[in-house]
Amino acid sequence: MERISAPSADALIHAYGPRGFAQPINASIESWLAPYEPILRRLVPVLIVAFLVVMGAGAALQIYNSRIDALAAVQNDIATAASAVDADLNYRVTLTDGDLATAAQMALDLSAPRVGAHPGRIMLATDATGIVVAAMPAAARRQFLGKPVAPHLVRPAGTIGTDYVQLGSGAQALMAVRPLPQPLAKLYVIQTVDDALANWWRATLLTSTLFATTGLLLLVIGIAFHIQTMRAAIADMVNHNARATIDAALESGRCGLWDWEIGAAQMFWSASMFELLGMAGREGLVTIDELQPLLHPEDSYLGGIASMTGLDPEAAVDFQFRMRHAEGRWVWLRARGRGLAVAGVPYRRFVGIVVDITEQLELARRNAAADHRIREAIETVSEAFVVCDDRDRIVVCNSKFRELNGLSEEVARPGASYQEALAAGGGAKVVDGRVLGNGARDGARDLEVQLADGRWFQISERRTHCDGFVSVGTDITALKRHENQLTASEQRLRASVADLQRSQYALEMQTQQLAELAEKYSEQKTQAEEASRAKSEFLANMSHELRTPLNAIIGFSEILKDGHFGPLGVTKYGEYARDIHDSGHFLLSVIDDILDMSRIEAGRLKLDPRPTQLDDTLEETMRVVSKMAEDKAIIIEAEVPQDMALVADRRAVKQIALNLLSNAVKFTPRGGMISVRARKARGVIAIAIEDTGIGIPRRAIDKLGKPFEQVQSQFSKNHKGSGLGLAIAKSLAEMHGGSLRIRSTVGRGTTVVVRLPVAGPVPQAA
Repeated sequence: MERISAPSADALIHAYGPRGFAQPINASIESWLAPYEPILRRLVPVLIVAFLVVMGAGAALQIYNSRIDALAAVQNDIATAASAVDADLNYRVTLTDGDLATAAQMALDLSAPRVGAHPGRIMLATDATGIVVAAMPAAARRQFLGKPVAPHLVRPAGTIGTDYVQLGSGAQALMAVRPLPQPLAKLYVIQTVDDALANWWRATLLTSTLFATTGLLLLVIGIAFHIQTMRAAIADMVNHNARATIDAALESGRCGLWDWEIGAAQMFWSASMFELLGMAGREGLVTIDELQPLLHPEDSYLGGIASMTGLDPEAAVDFQFRMRHAEGRWVWLRARGRGLAVAGVPYRRFVGIVVDITEQLELARRNAAADHRIREAIETVSEAFVVCDDRDRIVVCNSKFRELNGLSEEVARPGASYQEALAAGGGAKVVDGRVLGNGARDGARDLEVQLADGRWFQISERRTHCDGFVSVGTDITALKRHENQLTASEQRLRASVADLQRSQYALEMQTQQLAELAEKYSEQKTQAEEASRAKSEFLANMSHELRTPLNAIIGFSEILKDGHFGPLGVTKYGEYARDIHDSGHFLLSVIDDILDMSRIEAGRLKLDPRPTQLDDTLEETMRVVSKMAEDKAIIIEAEVPQDMALVADRRAVKQIALNLLSNAVKFTPRGGMISVRARKARGVIAIAIEDTGIGIPRRAIDKLGKPFEQVQSQFSKNHKGSGLGLAIAKSLAEMHGGSLRIRSTVGRGTTVVVRLPVAGPVPQAA
């Protein structure tokens, strides 16, 4: 194979100039008529038959017309002859005084040669009785002279002209009748049709002969053309099938066919070549204007072929180049061909196959990359690795294998004998070893060997499907040392097991004691829970019992305070009545809180979740505490969006907000500020109540929310309260599936955040 390299494909354009591919190739008449060839093949026989039919019809028409013309000429001739003889007879009869028959015969004998004595023509002269008195020619005298005229020849008196008659012999004849002067009667000039058409028959025979000869010749030519056409059609079909087979083979193999007439600057591409480049399917010649943009600028093999002085048919040309696909990408092609000399063609030709090798090159690149990665992976493994073929020759090995056996890269090169390489190495010396398992299995075995330097290696050998083998040597020195340590540890473990067995009895005894303690703990827990329930029930009962007299105290104090039944008389009594009324209300609120807390702890408080408008609920709550806030000149700001709805117990939500706002007003100094905000996000509504009050120490925040817990600051001691407000608010929030969180800084204020689910209390929390 010969590799071609050339400066550039521009040399091809420069070499052939405008007479090369730069000009479009003129189509010949044959190529122009090629699309009409099937029509012409069918049209020529039809034209021949049509020509024969037309020519035959013309000849028949000509023969028929010439017969009519011949008969008309004969009729005119006998009519002329009858007129001439009639005039001559009249002249001679008037001059004759003797025998009338003799004079008539003499007139016929003298006149007949002048008017033309044609073969088959008879002239008869009759008298008044219809007897023939003169006849011409001599044969007619012997036949008709002295005899009456046949009845079918008799014409009425005064009849003149020509007519067709039937002779006694059956022959058809033309007859002209002329009246003669007395004593003669009529002149008959009779011409048989056969004799009249003698010349016509000779002309007809000649015309028929010429037509038959010409028709036969054209018929032979048509048959020969049809045979040749059938052969051409069969040849075309064979050629088409052959080309279709070649095209199918080329397309299946992703190949294209080139036929390059280098001297004539003509290059033929098969249809598969166009499909190979993603171009519109066609088949034919390609110009250099089409070819040049498709060639890669760095690939100039075509110009090299064009610059060759000769293409040796015995030397194959093999080269690779790139061409642009219709999609814009470059396609690698491999052209294999040779020179071809064709008789009668003066140009050098390059004929070959072009194969798409893009996938092959890409596969080769991937294989090379994969092989490189495999070699790198083999090189990076910590084990000694070697692969041999079926002849025990090294295919690949890593540096660990060479280092273990003291081999150089040259000695352990691919293709070297495995046994010879080990014999040449000065590496590991085996002092001990054993075969692992029950023996060889399909040529595979595992060995453990100890080297002279004290290292241990486990060697695993496996046969490959091509009868080679793979050997992997793993350094197990550390494992062996660990194994020895495990053996020593086992002995120590046995001693420890004995100690553990002795300790087991002691543990069992301790377990029994723990079980007894757990049982006592369970009893005490049950008692504590019962005591807690009893406390809650007691508080609930006591709260109920206290509410009855307390309501009477509040009612009577209100009557005294307002003076419904008249003034008390002493102002101090009114002040005492107001104190009793305020203290009663405070005690009632404490009792209500205790009652609510006891119901919550006893589990008797049930929520009634319904769709609730949070903004309306908070607005009602703020109106309740507004009087307390105004008394202390505290400003309450609200930032609650409109139409913020959730599913909750409206009374519980209002109680939560009221407890938190009451605490904020209670522990905020005069002139402070309280802000109420609400936000909805991710299915949760967060209510934040922030004040500028005294704040809560960090260590006390964890205690808040528990029943009866208060912040015992110097300021809080001046404020009355049961310590249940936050506990109730927290418990109600948790019953809704929410939470309550407190953030506070001493001297700066407190922020309480309550989070409630929008969808309502979850069943677990309820």
